[in-house]
Amino acid sequence: MNLDIFTEMIQRKQTLFLLISLALMAAMLFMSLGTFSAETGIFDLRFYGLRDLTADARLVTILWPLALLTVMPAALTLIAIFLFKNRPLQMRVCGISAGIKFGTIVMLIIVGIQSADTIGAQWHLDFTLFFPALAIVADIIAYRKISDDEALIRSLNRLR
Repeated sequence: MNLDIFTEMIQRKQTLFLLISLALMAAMLFMSLGTFSAETGIFDLRFYGLRDLTADARLVTILWPLALLTVMPAALTLIAIFLFKNRPLQMRVCGISAGIKFGTIVMLIIVGIQSADTIGAQWHLDFTLFFPALAIVADIIAYRKISDDEALIRSLNRLR
C-alpha cells in the first residue's frame, strides 16, 4: 500500500470518527451486553447468544440476527474508512451503517426483554449497551465532515 494514500486518509477528521465508531462496534464483539440473574442461575448476553455462567458458560441460545446486526455495521464502517476517495459513496455507506446500528439498539432491547421473560430473570444492563448509540453519534459527525469536504471540493471546482 502506498504510504502517501495512507497518510492522506488518516489526516482527515472523519477518519478519526469512523475509527471511533469501528472501535466501539468491535468492542461489542468481545464484551458482555448484559447479565441476567434468575433462580436457575446467572446468564450472560453476548453478541452471538446467551450463555449460562453457572454451567461452565455453555451456550443456551444462538442469536443470529443480533450477531448479524453487530458484525455488519462494523464491517460497513471499515469499508467506509477506505472509501475516502469517493466521498458521495462514503457518505451513503456511513448513513447505512448508522441506520443498521440503530437496528442493533432495537434488537438488543428486544432480545434483552425476551430473554429476561423466557428464563424468568432480571436483566442487568451493561455499559456496552450504549456503544451502538455512541457509534451512531460518531457516524453522524463523520457524515457531516465528509459532507463539508464534498462542499469544499465543489466550491473549488466552481472557481476554476
